[in-house]
Amino acid sequence: MKRLIIFLILTRFFGNSHAQKTEVEKYYVRADTSFIDKLANAYNISTDTLLITLGVNDKKREYLGFGYEFKESGKGAGSMSFDYQILYYKNKVVAYTISTSIPKKSKRLKKIYRKKLSKIFRVDDDFKVSPIKFNHKNAESPLPGIEVDKSPEFNAVMSPFSGIFFGDYCGNSMSLLNNRKLFDELINSENCNYFLYSKNPASRMMAIEYFYNNKLKFDSTEVIQIENRVQEIIKYSPYIRHCQGCIVYPENTNKIISKLKKHNQF
Repeated sequence: MKRLIIFLILTRFFGNSHAQKTEVEKYYVRADTSFIDKLANAYNISTDTLLITLGVNDKKREYLGFGYEFKESGKGAGSMSFDYQILYYKNKVVAYTISTSIPKKSKRLKKIYRKKLSKIFRVDDDFKVSPIKFNHKNAESPLPGIEVDKSPEFNAVMSPFSGIFFGDYCGNSMSLLNNRKLFDELINSENCNYFLYSKNPASRMMAIEYFYNNKLKFDSTEVIQIENRVQEIIKYSPYIRHCQGCIVYPENTNKIISKLKKHNQF
């Protein structure tokens, strides 16, 4: 009799626990799919409506120089999150990326998520969601003052979407920054001046760093041309996000350049 009572208690406990878990799961699915519907409707109306739905505000924008700003954050919904990166020029949105992923759920539920998300995202057979990318050509094109180079391999380095922190090994894991990796694979004395016109301040600073570390590779005309451009960058891009170790902080552009000059005097 005692064993029967214990069995009934455990059965009731685990039954209630399973029911509660099921209700929580249903809540998250409803919250996720409802938000996806709102996002899809907003996407079809306008960029402004889309960003309002994502809860984007004017706080914590990073100034990139030359009138450009950059913001990245996200919006939670149920068990999902929607991450965004936005490029502004004189307070107007000129490019953005929105990304998300399907939660780890049963295949039946994943199919429901895929059907909903497919209204605005591309979702493959493995349930991988490709990000929405709007007007990235704007982000990849250079600032005024130089002819556009259409080499596709330059696009990521020129764009703020590849990462706007200046540094090398960074973060708690001390991994190589993505923009540094991309930059180091491309930089040489022939394209250095082009990267000085990037909308990405990290790419501009890495090009300046390369120039002062390799000044003997440039002829006198190139040196004058680049030095003049460096002064423009100091004037219109006074600060940059600098990553050293696991710390990211704003640093004066002129201060970094002065250190580079001093280190490479000859």
